[in-house]
Amino acid sequence: MKMTILLMAIIVLSTSYLVYSFYLSFTGQPIQPQVTGLAIGVLLTSSYFVTTGRLPFWTEPEEEDV
Repeated sequence: MKMTILLMAIIVLSTSYLVYSFYLSFTGQPIQPQVTGLAIGVLLTSSYFVTTGRLPFWTEPEEEDV
């Protein structure tokens, strides 16, 4: 349960930063592209974990069909 709450907080924070980055780009102010890319990666990874209940495939050995 604590892990899900932590991941949901990460999703909210990264989404908030992405919205803020879009606002900055629309107003013509400079943004931090590295941080924006990191926020996108964190958002996608944590969303994947919350929806599937497991980490992405590169952290677990793949199951082979026999």
